[in-house]
Amino acid sequence: MPREGGNMTERRAALLTRHGKHAAIAPALAGIGWDLTLVDSFDTDSLGTFTGEVARACSHRDAALTKAKLACELSGLRYGIGSEGSFGADPWLGSCGWATELLLCWDAERQYAVEAWMRGPETNFRHWTLHDLATLPDIMLQAGFPTHGLIVGRPGEAAFHKALTDEAALRAHLARHLAGGPLHLECDMRAHRNPTRMAMIARASAALAERLASVCPGCGASGFGEIAPLAGAPCQDCGAPTRQACVRRWQCPCCQATREQPLRAVASPQYCDYCNP
Repeated sequence: MPREGGNMTERRAALLTRHGKHAAIAPALAGIGWDLTLVDSFDTDSLGTFTGEVARACSHRDAALTKAKLACELSGLRYGIGSEGSFGADPWLGSCGWATELLLCWDAERQYAVEAWMRGPETNFRHWTLHDLATLPDIMLQAGFPTHGLIVGRPGEAAFHKALTDEAALRAHLARHLAGGPLHLECDMRAHRNPTRMAMIARASAALAERLASVCPGCGASGFGEIAPLAGAPCQDCGAPTRQACVRRWQCPCCQATREQPLRAVASPQYCDYCNP
């Protein structure tokens, strides 16, 4: 795909965060000549928290877009970076944790966004109900504590204690509060307290940098990249169209121009609704 020329070295972007994400994102952008400015004057927790004290009132993408636009407004820069993560069970069996990270770059001048999504099971996302301290060692091991944070609350209550950074403080807090009944423990998914999440953000930043370095052959905007392919590859046995890809596609997020590359491969009958209904 086309790559942008010398003006890449003149680009600066603002990142809105209070959770240390700058360290995970800046290196990849520096690799394509972008300088990342930290903006921490806005409390991003006001847009939503993982523990639910503040509910996220919009979609995953809209939350990242809001942060990116705020980064532009607060910094006065043309480009703003928004980062948003979500966590849950894997989409197939629901048997393991699943992370979804989005990095989004907003161009305030041309009014469009470039997105990079990263998804996978690389997360320690988990929660427990604690009745006594006997199970605490196993919980700490599974969470990766103290390298990874643990937060403590009471089942059914909205308040959480998030400042427990070592085993002594954690044990002391739990010992004081277990007398009042079971406690709820969960992994702290805030980036600065979760190195596993930071690694996923770094991977997303590498994908964003690659996308930003690719320009549209039509309008010259950054972000020209591959999108979902078209299905319909012919079955190698009967020739009927299948759910497998028959065309690769690239699209510009600014002008929406699309390029296509037909694929000559045939699909296995296992993907054919006629041969394998």
